[in-house]
Amino acid sequence: LAPGMRVVTVGVGLFILLPSSRVLLMLIVFVRQRDYRFGLIAALVLAIIALGIVVGLHTSTPGPA
Repeated sequence: LAPGMRVVTVGVGLFILLPSSRVLLMLIVFVRQRDYRFGLIAALVLAIIALGIVVGLHTSTPGPA
């Protein structure tokens, strides 16, 4: 990868990682507070994010060499 593309790749990774880590943190907080309704919602959101990443990685096609 070109040096500029590495920066872009790291930036995109951070855009995915930061909201996902916040949802994970909120899931932990809700479960520790025994607020299972919001814990379930946070778990569903986290599952949707994970599913989107898996589907995106599985269906991505490599670019031209």
